[in-house]
Order: sequence, then structure tokens, then C-alpha cells
Amino acid sequence: MAGEKRTLSFGITGEFITQITREWFYSGEKSIGKIMEILADSMTGTDTPEAQIRRYAEDILMGRAALKGNTADGTYHLETYGAGEEEELPGNMNIWKIPWSKKVLKSQLDRMTERFNVAMEHLSESEQRAVRKELGEETDEDGWQARLDSLITRMMDKKEHTTGDFGWLEPNGTFHEVEWGEHQDWANKYVEENYPDRSEDIFDAGGWLTDRGWVLLHNPSQGIAFATGSLVRDMTKAQKEFLYDYYTERDCKKEANEIWKEQKCGA
Repeated sequence: MAGEKRTLSFGITGEFITQITREWFYSGEKSIGKIMEILADSMTGTDTPEAQIRRYAEDILMGRAALKGNTADGTYHLETYGAGEEEELPGNMNIWKIPWSKKVLKSQLDRMTERFNVAMEHLSESEQRAVRKELGEETDEDGWQARLDSLITRMMDKKEHTTGDFGWLEPNGTFHEVEWGEHQDWANKYVEENYPDRSEDIFDAGGWLTDRGWVLLHNPSQGIAFATGSLVRDMTKAQKEFLYDYYTERDCKKEANEIWKEQKCGA
């Protein structure tokens, strides 16, 4: 018995092409070149010049024309509209309102900028720097001033502390005080003394230690030290407890509180 033969017919509606190309155009989902290509391909099969087809494609996007009907039943065609007869597009597709919307947005942005500037004028210089830092808009002067403030804070600190200002911190919380600027030499000596069989293969002893969970307390500008550890390992509980006490002793409350907030990726 011969198998029954079936035929599937496909039809494309002009309304669908009109709607989807407009959505792509006004949302920016596809490039204008691709959209114009799709519309041009949807109007082939006639003697209409290419330039005119392109004009029709532009008219479709502007609401001055629309593809209608279905290719399956032969009703597929292009409708064009005269002045005052254009299709009413949704608000987000009304190209004539875009300049007005931009003007409104610019006015609102200018107003917000004015308010921000007024608020900043009522803040101290240090508070303004803190705001810019939070916004990721620090200037070179801000960075220089922050380093200077940190140095002054450390130099004016006359209190006796239980640890030195700079050094290396082991994962178990043991702190090794190191003179400023000598952390790399100290790391080299530590590796040579404790890992003599591997020291010749280790070119960056400091990096080797941090990869194994050590934390360096250092500051190139000699200000209050900041903790530098592994990018992929979280600090241990012992290290965090040490650093919390370290910053608390030096009246650096913000740095102390941030110790328990930090979490490295991959921890």
C-alpha cells in the first residue's frame, strides 16, 4: 500500500514582517543594515527599482507604509499612506518623539547634576574625596591626598602597638615584622632557609608566599599598611582576627570592619 502523500504549505504574513522589523529597529536588537535587507527581500519579485524599495522599507519603519496580507493566499502586498494617514505607532516607536524625550532627559540630568554639585559644596574635602572614591571617579589629586593622609596618620600615631607596621602574616596568624621596603628580601631569605630544595626554582618568593595563603602588610607610600593576599584564596580566620586587632589598635575602624566583609573569589 502506497504511503499517503501530504503537502505542507507555508505562508508569511505582511503584518508579522512589519511588526518584527519595527521592533528590531526601535529596540536596537538588530542593525539597520540587516533590517533593511530583510525588508528589501520581502518586497522582491517586481520591477520596482532598488532605490524605491529602500524608500518603501524606510516608510515601513516610520509608519508611512506597511506590508499586509499572506503569501499563501496571494493577498500579500504593500500599503502606503499619504500625509495624515500614517499608522499610529506605539510610544516607544514614535521617532518624532525621540528628540523631545532626549530633551526631557537632558533637562532632568542637568537638574540632578546641579543638585549633586550643590550637595558636594557642603561637604569637606575629605568627604568629597570619599564620595568620588565610592563612585569610582577618583582624580589623581584624590589619590595623592589619600596617600599623604595615610602617611600623616601613621607618622602621628605615637601609641605603642603589639606589632610593627609592616610585615608578613602567615595563614595561622603568625606575624613577621619587616622593615618598610624589605618585604621581598625577607621573603627570599625565608624561602631559602625553609625550602632550600625549591628556592632555586622560585623566582618570586613574595608571590610564592601569597599563593600559599600568606598576607603582606605593606604600603608603598609608607602610610597605614594595607593587606595584600591571594586573589583566589580567602584569608583565614586567624589572619582576619589579627588584621582586625591590627587596624583597631591604629584607630582605623573602617579598615577593621571591612576585614570581615571581604571574600575572595574561589574561597
